[in-house]
Amino acid sequence: MILAQPSTEKAVAIVKTDLPPRIDGILNDAAWQNAAEMQNFRQYMPVFNADPIFASKVMVLYNNEAIYIGAQLTDPHPDSIARQLGERDNEDLNADYFGVGFDTYNNQQDAYYFMVAASGVQVDGRMRDGTYDAVWESAVKITNEGWNVEFRIPYSALRFPTKTKQDWGFQVIRKIRRYREEQQWALEEKGTESQTIYWGKLTGFENIKPPLRLSFTPYLSANLQHNSDPSFKKDPLSASINGGLDLKYGINESFTLDMILLPDFSQVQSDKIQKNLTALELVYDENRTFFNEGIDLFQKGDLFYSRRIGRQPVLYYNAYQQLNENEMVSNNPVASRLLNAVKVSGRTSSGLGLGLFNAITGNTWATLKDTVSNTERQFLTDPATNYNIVVADQALKNNSSVYLINTNVSRPSGYDDSNVTGGGGTFGDKSKTYFIGASFAASKWNKSGTEALYQAGKNSPGYNYGIFFMKSRGKFQFSIYQSALDKNFDINDMGINRTRNQENRGIYLSYRIYEPFARFMNFSQSFGIDQTRSLDSKKNIDLKLTYKGNTTFRNYLSVWWGLSSSPLDRYDFYEPRRTGRFYLNPGYINGWGGISSDYRKKLAIDGQVNYFIDKHKASAFWMGIEPILRLNDRFSLRNKLGIGRNLDDCGYVSQDFYSDSIFFGNRNIHTIENTLSGKYMFSRLISASLFVRHFWQQAGYNQYFTLETDGNVKPYSAYPYSHNYNYNYFSVDFMINWEFAPGSMLSIVWKNTIQNENELFRQSYFENLDNLFSSSQLNMFSIKALYHLDYLQLKRKK
Repeated sequence: MILAQPSTEKAVAIVKTDLPPRIDGILNDAAWQNAAEMQNFRQYMPVFNADPIFASKVMVLYNNEAIYIGAQLTDPHPDSIARQLGERDNEDLNADYFGVGFDTYNNQQDAYYFMVAASGVQVDGRMRDGTYDAVWESAVKITNEGWNVEFRIPYSALRFPTKTKQDWGFQVIRKIRRYREEQQWALEEKGTESQTIYWGKLTGFENIKPPLRLSFTPYLSANLQHNSDPSFKKDPLSASINGGLDLKYGINESFTLDMILLPDFSQVQSDKIQKNLTALELVYDENRTFFNEGIDLFQKGDLFYSRRIGRQPVLYYNAYQQLNENEMVSNNPVASRLLNAVKVSGRTSSGLGLGLFNAITGNTWATLKDTVSNTERQFLTDPATNYNIVVADQALKNNSSVYLINTNVSRPSGYDDSNVTGGGGTFGDKSKTYFIGASFAASKWNKSGTEALYQAGKNSPGYNYGIFFMKSRGKFQFSIYQSALDKNFDINDMGINRTRNQENRGIYLSYRIYEPFARFMNFSQSFGIDQTRSLDSKKNIDLKLTYKGNTTFRNYLSVWWGLSSSPLDRYDFYEPRRTGRFYLNPGYINGWGGISSDYRKKLAIDGQVNYFIDKHKASAFWMGIEPILRLNDRFSLRNKLGIGRNLDDCGYVSQDFYSDSIFFGNRNIHTIENTLSGKYMFSRLISASLFVRHFWQQAGYNQYFTLETDGNVKPYSAYPYSHNYNYNYFSVDFMINWEFAPGSMLSIVWKNTIQNENELFRQSYFENLDNLFSSSQLNMFSIKALYHLDYLQLKRKK
């Protein structure tokens, strides 16, 4: 493929209108007669720079309040236009799409995009922040000639400089689902991350001023919870009414303040909890909207893990150790209480990004109840804590940038504080093909003294660094990298690093064919060598050789595969759960493969298989299958079933500090994870969704060992305990959403959670289900209403 060159010719002069068009999908308004037009689209997918299948005409207008987009999208078979309904921001529906992008600062560093499906579903985002949401208008109309689209994008949804005259980077795309075709107005190059350098220009803006960006979203929620655990027999019901506020204020044309006050996250989707046998912390997705939106700046250096805020209280388990005779824990919150959080972020016209993040959690108390006197007392499980991030990021030429960031956690006397500072930069050549980069971070825990209530870190500074060189454009790409973190590097108060005292280096090579050939739509394969070793002793933690490939056939069946091998013994410094000890793991071979069928069909199937075996003949097998059924444009179902088996898996079980013994066990583990999800769209604005998940794992131990100082294990027949287990986690999330006004939502949610663990590891599947559903359950029902109030809309109405 010949590399495309950045567009210097594509440009359109936007026209100002005094009488804006009505947003109804009918392009008969007088304003459109004088609008600037674009028609010369080219095919991006599947055949680069080919003529499009169907013609498209796009028109643009503006006034002092908004930008207006109108499009006539020709299709001689309008009854065949794909138009599946779905929730907002779903850009993977079985539907045709039309969209525009604005690089408002014209610096090829960031851009806003707005899309709408033929079913009317809106999608918006920023290149640096896919979770960006704005309030804007759109309308779709299916016609005898195809379909029409109209947008009204208010300036309050964008950030742009204060200039008398200005030009913006501009892109327009159209996607025709049944042909998997994507058209572009300014043709981008495949295989590059710098798409905006190929965009055209939207010229002619005059005397537009950034408006006052001020909006409030107050909420009110009511929650009812029932716990069938016997310890709550006398008081199984609890209820609460909550209220709070989200505020968004545009400080100027570049910077925005976001604040959340007294949030309620009770309706957030349940975590995918599972049994963890490893020494490493499990990492869960962030499902809270506030901590997902507009955090691109705060992720610099990978020092921020937002789940730390509102996490499990630091002294959660200590509540059970404080019980006196006849006492029980009647209430122990599983998350610390978030009072408020504030973000101030933005980027100047010179490319300087600045961000300030601050969150405060209040004192969190467990309630200890005397079952005889019926009196209660409080135990502090988490003190009031302040979380803070300050970051600066300067965008440079050629998609280059440098940044500096600091994170800080402060607690009252008796508890640890922590501080982390990091910085780095990425520098590219003029062609945006080759990049070099480096990063550095230093951590410091501030100990609270010998009588501390809570201590988690060492009072010693730690460091981390990384460097890389890469080619990120064209068919052939590569990267060379090295990083290291010392034994004291610890960012786990506000970030996450699950390992320490190790260095990593490697090389990655890939070759990709982007254009169709023979029976293939595309083809990609890669090879990598990666080594991780102990920083101080230089012992091998893992030396891995990996080959991967993937392709999509002309019938849109996608296939991927891979093979990795680790030929050397591996030193595991975490499995023994004791500093200075290690477990010697043998080398291994791991292979995998997967398929994904054509999503345009009513029934599609995804599947994968993975097989692992090491030199000691321990093996692991995982097989997953996921049928996806689209019954019609409103109703879809998918069932994801995974079955796993680990045979002769050897791992930690316990230790005796008095005898200095560490005990391991050989176990056979069987896992089933079954997830059913469905969605029904009553309309574009009203939906019902269901998410049901069951994680079941059984393990039977057949031999126990002691861990020797050389990392090998020795059989130990006198081990007195059994660690067999049968673990279940079951959750249901059912939600009804109604967007009754732009940016406003009424949500009704029911959640059910069951978690149990016992030693009945030889139960059959249906015996286990009977036992599971007879266990204690936690049910929660909530109603939440939030209403979006925009200052400009209120002003216009007044």
